[in-house]
Amino acid sequence: MFKKSKRATSAQTRPAPIEENAHQDLAAGEADLRYDEPESDPDLVGCAEDTARYIADMVGALAAMAGEARLDLLTYLLNMARVEAELQSRQSEDADSADD
Repeated sequence: MFKKSKRATSAQTRPAPIEENAHQDLAAGEADLRYDEPESDPDLVGCAEDTARYIADMVGALAAMAGEARLDLLTYLLNMARVEAELQSRQSEDADSADD
């Protein structure tokens, strides 16, 4: 069932640890990629409904790819994620129409 994999690299062949300054530089570079902070430009912010629809479309495409490759469990899980995204999209849509 499981294939034997290559041995883990020994401590002698592992790359040297990254310097502490490199971590800070990396963190500073990734600060622009953060999505947990609100966008300052309101035109760039999508509504929850649009985001959920996009996720449903993307996960649906991934599920189709997994199905073609006969990855049954992965196909099932991706389809469950697609259904959940569609439900979230509908709930956001219903909440928006109730607010009007």
